[in-house]
Amino acid sequence: MKKIGAVALTALLAGSAWAPLAVQASEDVIQLENEEVKGASDFMRATGVITNIENRENDLMVTVENDQGLITIFRIQEKTLLFNSGTTNGMKQSDLKKDMKVEAYYDKNKPMILIYPAQITPELFFVIDEEKPGNVKVGKFDEDLLSLDKELKLNIGEDTVLVNEKGGKITKTDLKGKELVVFYSITTRSLPPQTPPTKIIALDPLTEEGTGEDGTPVIPESVVDMIKNDHYMKDGVKMIPLRKVAEELGYYVLSQPKTNGALLTKGNRSFTITRGDKMYGFNKSLQQFRIAPELIGGNKTYVSEDFLEMLLGDQ
Repeated sequence: MKKIGAVALTALLAGSAWAPLAVQASEDVIQLENEEVKGASDFMRATGVITNIENRENDLMVTVENDQGLITIFRIQEKTLLFNSGTTNGMKQSDLKKDMKVEAYYDKNKPMILIYPAQITPELFFVIDEEKPGNVKVGKFDEDLLSLDKELKLNIGEDTVLVNEKGGKITKTDLKGKELVVFYSITTRSLPPQTPPTKIIALDPLTEEGTGEDGTPVIPESVVDMIKNDHYMKDGVKMIPLRKVAEELGYYVLSQPKTNGALLTKGNRSFTITRGDKMYGFNKSLQQFRIAPELIGGNKTYVSEDFLEMLLGDQ
């Protein structure tokens, strides 16, 4: 796995007008510390220290710098699972502070725009407790509770807390086939190391949205609920929150204050939107909203619900 240092990356970015290529070269540093064992986890891991925290709408933008000086901005949302590594307790966004050591895990198959610093929405976010030491492992385990990367063997006892994502109690049988978050403090010196876990959280599968039997895109339940709780009507048309919906569908949303709009990107799809203008760009074509995008509350852009079909076009 090739790596590039922070100084070299800075020079590369500064010396090239084709910055995405430079960012591509740096992705391995931001995303991986070791070679990935195929199929061992659906998540990528990133570590570092919090250097800045900024509130943005309902999300928290947390800037993290790793030990190589590379920066990643993590968008912490209400659905992000936050935990303390030592106590294993859940945390609130307000508990996050500068200078905390953290680990973030995010869907390795989620499309990301090639920019530096990278902006990522993690599914899991852990604060490393320096007063109460504890380790966290996120990964898949076989029927013998040996991690697929062969790095850890679980010896579950009566004191091991077993829960699902929502905190509900489960049994050892419920762990089968699930990706696990394992909290532990001690291991044996054997190969592989063995541990009596303190707590295990069985994660729900990362959603893979598709199309219905008639070929029409399926709207994820999370998006349905999001629109149900955050919309308004204008001239008989439902207006929905642009950033929240787009990011839930895996898009990267970049505000463009100079043009009073936003750029949405995901894979080979790109949308250019301007508030107050019914016309918007889709790749190299022009499309039209039923109602022009509007800014509500000073910082939230809403678009007509017909745009949802365009966002789902790659599902």
